[in-house]
Amino acid sequence: MKALIHIGIPKSGTSSIQAFLGLNRAALARQGMVYAPFNPDFGSQFEFPVTALEACSTAIGPELERRRLGLGTPEQQSEYVDAYDRFLTTVLKDSGADCFIGSSEHIQAWLTKPTQIEALDRFLSARFTQVRYLVYLRAQDELVASGYSEAIRRGATHDFQTHLASYARQNHWASVKQWRAVVGPRLLVRLTSRDALHGGDLLVDFCAIAGIDKAGLDDPPRVNAALGTGEIALRRQLNRILPVLGRDGRLHPAYRLVLRGLGPLARYRGDRISLSAEERLEVLAKNSTDNEKIRRRYFRDRPSLF
Repeated sequence: MKALIHIGIPKSGTSSIQAFLGLNRAALARQGMVYAPFNPDFGSQFEFPVTALEACSTAIGPELERRRLGLGTPEQQSEYVDAYDRFLTTVLKDSGADCFIGSSEHIQAWLTKPTQIEALDRFLSARFTQVRYLVYLRAQDELVASGYSEAIRRGATHDFQTHLASYARQNHWASVKQWRAVVGPRLLVRLTSRDALHGGDLLVDFCAIAGIDKAGLDDPPRVNAALGTGEIALRRQLNRILPVLGRDGRLHPAYRLVLRGLGPLARYRGDRISLSAEERLEVLAKNSTDNEKIRRRYFRDRPSLF
């Protein structure tokens, strides 16, 4: 069995791809594709990066995910990885599929060292005849705006200009270069720009790369959409006075209660945050040198990467 592992990047349509895979899991099985998330309640398959980090004797960093997965101690992380190993062994033993598909934006986000990437590839290559890795790159100016929304969801209180100053520089080339050094041409690099996608659509493009016949499959509703300016303003205030997370890693009950009451009103106040034309050009200029390296290697037919 071969494997295709979608590794992100975060905020590049990963939630849509994962929702699509989950919605069409049975239909994909009939096409010889196995999609088997260890934690079906989550979109991202945390089991991949956690397995690699455990092999490198490294604990996962973000508190949010540690709480959600119940990995508060090294022993719990080891038990989680052992349980996933047994789960995957059973899945592969019982499956007659030709291709295994996985998706986790946390792979690219958490595996930042060659040894960690090597650990994941070693784990997967021991179980599949070929492992390919797929990454979608999104223009940095779009990532800044989308990333600010995610930061507010996680409890941040800073304003957008502060976020813009901190995250305008996002080096896609550094990550691509590192993955390429470990897995070589098995890394497939795609762009989320409509003119770079098969059919101008992310899901159509993903299916084309994965070898999925999309005809007759269902498209998921829009998921994980960016917050509007009204809800951002509300959450920034709540983040200052209420805990965002409960012990289980989900929204704190008090926070959820206020958001449920005031959220619908806040959503009517303003559109999503976007960069001005000048800000967009400034962000792309800060990333132009590294973007050009990616264009020359993977997208020579494009006048610019984004």
